Amino acid sequence: MVPDFALQRCKFLMGSPASDTPALRTGEFVPLIALLISLGALAIDGMLPALPAIGEDLGVVNRNDVQFVIAAVFLGLAVGQFFFGPLSDRAGRKPAIHVGLILFMAGSLMSVFARTFEVMMVGRVLQGIGVAGPRVVTMALVRDQYEGRQMARLMSFATSLFILVPTIAPALGQGIQWLAGWRAIFASFFGIAVVAFVWFAIRQPETLPAARRRPMSLSAVGSGAVEVLKIRSALGYTLATGLLFTPFLAYISAAQQIYQDVYETGALFPFYFGSLALVIAC
Repeated sequence: MVPDFALQRCKFLMGSPASDTPALRTGEFVPLIALLISLGALAIDGMLPALPAIGEDLGVVNRNDVQFVIAAVFLGLAVGQFFFGPLSDRAGRKPAIHVGLILFMAGSLMSVFARTFEVMMVGRVLQGIGVAGPRVVTMALVRDQYEGRQMARLMSFATSLFILVPTIAPALGQGIQWLAGWRAIFASFFGIAVVAFVWFAIRQPETLPAARRRPMSLSAVGSGAVEVLKIRSALGYTLATGLLFTPFLAYISAAQQIYQDVYETGALFPFYFGSLALVIAC
């Protein structure tokens, strides 16, 4: 007789859905989810070593303004989250993530060919709006298919892979810049998004049946927001997350100048940044 714990382990490895939707094997689903949610971190941390070159090539007078290359992504991410959740409830999980990836690819191409800092800012905001799609909808995608301890374990595995991105992205970005210039970094973002789009489109089934979809309207979004705000614990966690995220945003935006201009780390900046990111994550 096979022990119960062994059966549970096999079910987890094979993918045990919470719904009737056929699920990918966990061994494929976890890296796919990790890739989707990592696009935002990659687009932010991978650009840090290239900020001085971007400012010089695009004629930025005030060096501090180059930090907006990072802040613009966060702005787009904040705006996009209000849109993609309702869209995924209306059109399904896959279309919402597809739209997000397409916007991210468009923003990447706009940044590749940007000749002014203003165009670069538009491209970066578009990238941020785009990554909001995978960032938000993948959580719903997981909840559609898994529940309880299996869902927690799967997200733990995906997060473990996600944590690696801030530690290696600056070094990858610097390597690409040395080989082909800073514009090639954005081209690599485009290529990674294409891989994610094709992989997700071919392999991941839709997890939200048509019968469970809801109309998309401002009133529905507003009522949902009010309902969440009525829950004190949810409001408290939201405020706490915001307070924690604010200094993180300031650190990410100023990290390149702090390390390279103040501490004169030079080409070793990605390694210092990655090491600290790993310590923070642990």
